[in-house]
Amino acid sequence: MNLKNKMLKNTLIMTATNLLMRSVAVSFNAYLTSKIGSAGIGLFQLIITVYTMAVTFSCAGIKLASTRITVEIKAGRKNDINKSMRLFDFYALVCGAFICAVLWLTSEFIGKVWISDLRAAASLRILALSLPFVAMSASLSGYFTASNLITHYSFIQLIEQGVKIAAAVLILNSIKTFNVKTACMAIVAAMTVSEIISFTLSFILKNIKILPKSKEKAIGINKLLHIAIPDAAGTCARSILLTIEHLLIPKGFKKSGTGSAAALSAYGNIHAMALPILLYPCAFLTSFSALLIPDLAAKNELKDRKGISQSVEKNLKRTFLYSVACALILALFAPLISEIIYKSNEAVLYIRILAPLVPIMYTDTVTDGMLKGLDQQIQSMRYNIIDSALCVIMVWFLLPVYSVKGYIFILYASEIINFYLSIGRLIKICDIRIPELFRFFSAPQEDIPTFLRRKKC
Repeated sequence: MNLKNKMLKNTLIMTATNLLMRSVAVSFNAYLTSKIGSAGIGLFQLIITVYTMAVTFSCAGIKLASTRITVEIKAGRKNDINKSMRLFDFYALVCGAFICAVLWLTSEFIGKVWISDLRAAASLRILALSLPFVAMSASLSGYFTASNLITHYSFIQLIEQGVKIAAAVLILNSIKTFNVKTACMAIVAAMTVSEIISFTLSFILKNIKILPKSKEKAIGINKLLHIAIPDAAGTCARSILLTIEHLLIPKGFKKSGTGSAAALSAYGNIHAMALPILLYPCAFLTSFSALLIPDLAAKNELKDRKGISQSVEKNLKRTFLYSVACALILALFAPLISEIIYKSNEAVLYIRILAPLVPIMYTDTVTDGMLKGLDQQIQSMRYNIIDSALCVIMVWFLLPVYSVKGYIFILYASEIINFYLSIGRLIKICDIRIPELFRFFSAPQEDIPTFLRRKKC
């Protein structure tokens, strides 16, 4: 099987897995909303926001480093992959264990001061236990992506999702004193169990599929840090700013005159209901973006500038066309989609208001993946930090005055700024031109759907 067919197969497998996982996640969100209400799901979303930041710090750039270095070793770098993987896993374990301890010890403070709800503290302590396993799973995920073991790893991800949901439903139904606090604890306990099981299965798969040993040394720690630290610095800085932003949102709504429960409800409607629907079709692009990293990294290692430019132009064109089609479908069928999934029309307004952002969000996802594959993680870090810092400033000043309308404006401004900076960098390093890039009728005929191709006279 040639490289193109392999990439297509892996993209399809990852897309199918992501679509299934997102379908289950959206359905699960709908189930949770029916169990604890939009205010309860708003609190749960704030807990997950803090947890996401902790996960980012725990992983500390290891997935990108693992992917890139594995590709380089397979392309001819004289290092032993087995010894290198042990270094990756140890790095991930140290980072994960450290952040686990920090989150455990600060959970009360975070619940009281950051989230302004002490009910969150117990859930954060439970989630802290999963962090070492999440970090080591990220290391293994990078190796599997670069080693074309997508099918096997996708199966593990599906098992993880199944365990999480089954455990959550089982624990939720067995709770005697049911309230928002105990419900959140039940859900995060199920998440922690599923992460431990996922890591265990990934570790077994790695030991089965690992390459033969060689006499070469492990990759140097400097090489690992060269890739991991810039990515970690960027993702961690952005994660801090994103967490601040999301924690300020309900507070900003309250300052505008919205009550506590209503503030959590508005936050839950946007982030737990509308955005998951808008990002659902992006499953294909998320998978594709992840696979572009090793593909472009290999071209970059071989100094194939022409191949890089052609790949970037083609992928951006296809992404843009796909995202425009998705935006139109989501805007037109928002009432039907919301009714089927949530049995209500609460998310319809937000889906339609944010649908025009879909082409920018989707194209930015693929752009970010290509920048990382081309060793541009430092520039990507800068753009993400600038974007997130501006968001925090806007949330602080605009939400108390304009409430939800102000937040919609912030979402648009944030996505447009980030995309502008990222696409500008990609165009510069790949020597591609905007007019040619997005001129629809200049695209090769094979890149255009059959029913849209120009007919010959």
